[in-house]
Amino acid sequence: MSKMSVTKAIAGLLLAGALGMQPAAAASRKLKVFIMAGQSNMEGHAEVGTFDYIGKDPLTAPMLKEMRNPDGTPRVCDKVWMSYLTGPYDGSANGEGLGKLTTGFGARGDQPTKDGGKIGPEFTFGIYMEKLLDQPILIIKTAWGGRSLNTEFRPPGAGPYQFNQTQLEEMKKAGVDIEKMKAERAEASGVFYRMMIEHVKMVLADPKRVCPEYDEKAGYELAGFVWFQGFNDLVDNATYPDGGQPGRYALYSDLLATFIRDVRKDLHAPGMPFVIGVLGVGGEKADGSTAAFRKAMAAPAALPEFKGTVAAVETTPFWDDEMEAAEPRREEYDRIVSTAHVLKKDGSLDRDWKWENYWKPVGKPLPEERNWRFITVDPTEKKDKLEQYTDRRFREIMLPAGLENWYLPDFDDSKWMQGRAPIGKGLWKHDGINLDKYPSSWGEGEFLLMRTSFEVDDLDFKEYRIAILARQGFNVYLNGHKIHTYVWWQDNPRYSSIVLTQDQIKFLKKGRNVLAAYANDQYGKGSPERYAALDLCIEGITTADQKKLDRALEEVFPTKDREILKGASNGGYHYMGSAKILGQIGKAFAEAMITMQKN
Repeated sequence: MSKMSVTKAIAGLLLAGALGMQPAAAASRKLKVFIMAGQSNMEGHAEVGTFDYIGKDPLTAPMLKEMRNPDGTPRVCDKVWMSYLTGPYDGSANGEGLGKLTTGFGARGDQPTKDGGKIGPEFTFGIYMEKLLDQPILIIKTAWGGRSLNTEFRPPGAGPYQFNQTQLEEMKKAGVDIEKMKAERAEASGVFYRMMIEHVKMVLADPKRVCPEYDEKAGYELAGFVWFQGFNDLVDNATYPDGGQPGRYALYSDLLATFIRDVRKDLHAPGMPFVIGVLGVGGEKADGSTAAFRKAMAAPAALPEFKGTVAAVETTPFWDDEMEAAEPRREEYDRIVSTAHVLKKDGSLDRDWKWENYWKPVGKPLPEERNWRFITVDPTEKKDKLEQYTDRRFREIMLPAGLENWYLPDFDDSKWMQGRAPIGKGLWKHDGINLDKYPSSWGEGEFLLMRTSFEVDDLDFKEYRIAILARQGFNVYLNGHKIHTYVWWQDNPRYSSIVLTQDQIKFLKKGRNVLAAYANDQYGKGSPERYAALDLCIEGITTADQKKLDRALEEVFPTKDREILKGASNGGYHYMGSAKILGQIGKAFAEAMITMQKN
């Protein structure tokens, strides 16, 4: 068999055939070891909360029963153990996750040893392998987001990365140090390949550490390898130039064939079955570069030397077109509900915006009539100063003496500057907004402290939110209590909507309230130009207005689409964070592996 492409149409037949296999003889209790490796799709970004959606489709409902216990809790496999090496995308803080296979062995971000509440293809792969084999199973998974085969996973047999002629000419035009670039890329070549191999060898040196049922007398068998990667190579126009030309991704095919040879050599497993998960994001409609790349990924399975031992599993059939079609409507919905107010091109509020009048200001005077007291300061402690440019500039600093309690209601701010908000400086250059004439000048200091008060007669709103205009991170205080922190940069020329929880809004009271904020300004990269803006207020929505808003938003994001997208936890190239999609993929990988073993 030169190539196996597993689709929905034949998946059931493959599994049925595999289920027909007789259990292995009781005497043969070798530990079956499967290796799974790749980038973010192998990590797996499907949240456990998306499981219910699987049961809504008659074709996948049986799979959900395998993934859950009768009481609805996630399945824990009795005979499958995991060793999972992962970490930040740069591999700087790798850690190992251990335990019986269950949910949580998906993407883990910067906490590699902790359950991340997600699954990748390993979950159903292990479930169906346990179902089909009467032996203990060990899955060794190594995965990091954003890693390419041409560089980080580059196999040793391919040698170090070589810049092509187009790249060299571009570097020469840019005046960069070519030899330095070559050395840096050569050093990066194969780093994650080596991490993968070293981890596999480390685990296999003492399998009992991971799998307590390991029988040393019976030993173990390297029973298969699953490779699920591709995005970083797909979009690498420098390594794979000549877009639209035949053979653009031929280099990827060569690298993957070398990868298979080298893995087998380095792990002393010359005939080890190998599954290639072919990138299926975008579904059947994907064409151009994506279609060409899929062919290049599958190509090694057609090589005579790999006949019957390498399978290309197409993941395209598992793409959910309904889910993809609903995603833009959710994005529009999210944009609306995360926006409190929008600005016109001249920087003034657009009172004619369709979504403007459902939420109302809380307290008097109205926000645009309130007087603010404010002061700016610069960091004086060396530890608080930034030595180089960074977009993320928000940080807590040591304030000058006398300002320690500046946010408390009874703090004396009578000597501060005063004026109306927004308080700012410079020009807001994003999205064509011309916001450079602020009611009050921020001043020279990097950090702004600002306070105002307002009177509240009643608290009859159903919900409350902060409406805030900001360019950088900020702290918000209400009556002396910090109720919200945002630590990143903003540069969204609009008022963001931050809906408050009961724990946050409990500090709002009838009578006098004090609202305070702390933020920093921004500056241009490689330029001394400073710019900033800050304004905020608390707003509420009544039960009646919330019902009106919900009816209006139903037209943007219908209930049907909301139900569909309960099956997705993100968008983009992570298979929409869908357990239904990744569950089918893991199952297909298992079916392909069993088919190769039968042959």
